[in-house]
Amino acid sequence: MSKATKILFIILFILISHTSTVNSQVALYGGRGLMRVFSANVITPADIYVNGYLSMYFEKISSKTLAKYYAINLSGTFGLTRYLEASCHLIPYQDDQTHIFGRFGDSELAIKYMLPFSVAKFQMGLQGFFKFPTAQIANVPYEVFSSDKYGWGGRALLTFDLSNTLGSFPLKMYSNIGYFDHDISDIFFTSEVDQMLIGVGIKFPVRSTQFYLEYTGEIFVNADSVAYNENSNRITPGVKFLGPWGFSIDVVGDISLTKRNPQTDQDIFHKKYTKWRIWVGLTYRFSVYKYFDKNAKLAKKKKEQELKKLERIKNRRKKANKDMKKMKEILKKKNPGNS
Repeated sequence: MSKATKILFIILFILISHTSTVNSQVALYGGRGLMRVFSANVITPADIYVNGYLSMYFEKISSKTLAKYYAINLSGTFGLTRYLEASCHLIPYQDDQTHIFGRFGDSELAIKYMLPFSVAKFQMGLQGFFKFPTAQIANVPYEVFSSDKYGWGGRALLTFDLSNTLGSFPLKMYSNIGYFDHDISDIFFTSEVDQMLIGVGIKFPVRSTQFYLEYTGEIFVNADSVAYNENSNRITPGVKFLGPWGFSIDVVGDISLTKRNPQTDQDIFHKKYTKWRIWVGLTYRFSVYKYFDKNAKLAKKKKEQELKKLERIKNRRKKANKDMKKMKEILKKKNPGNS
């Protein structure tokens, strides 16, 4: 684990320089966000983001046996209005070479609403989602808990944008809290398999590369036999940069914080999770604004103008700082006794 973690951090924090800018980031399950943490903001109306992630995990379980797990996740995100986006997510491939081989996973539809009184530095949003039990085998090893029932849930989303406040160190902070009812037919808030969904994260750009770090967890709320650290939870560092042909590339790593008592038998509450996991993702954006109404076009144009204006202000601030530094150096040379 320690060797894998070192390699993971080396891969994640290689800075790749580009002259172009990276588009809005889309989360693993679709919807604007980081990896699993969602932003309260939504993508531009009439924009469509399509992304795919390949994940890998390996574990030595004996002197002769190496456990392997692979999965592919696909999602799409659709900008509907200035305050609304829809997304879909599916898992077309899962393989642990023992229990499952190339099987289909569950699917999900979600809709996110950014509250209209949100301001530039602080946004609030709500997300609702519905899970379809399309998996041929439910609750597979190495993945978070899932049932073979239709499920639904929701999240409250907060985003703090400190880009203009901090100047040369633009930072965004995210917070999510939600509830997931894994069986829509039972009584809400009472089932043992119901979970609370929590997530916090930060993101900051370096040139056109975006670095981010998040903590997420799925916590059983009615299962008294499960301690907090026995639930599925993890920290996830990642980096996103612009690749060829207009693709954005994500390189992400999960480091599990789950600690299971070895004397506890494995069950649906104490299953086998990945200790670490590497993700590589590709995201592509395109727009269908010409098919939308005039309001969508105006909103898109206004947002582009605001981004250009912020970029000009940022460049002026950098130039002013350089000029100030140069002036101080000149004054220091003229008056060495005052230094």
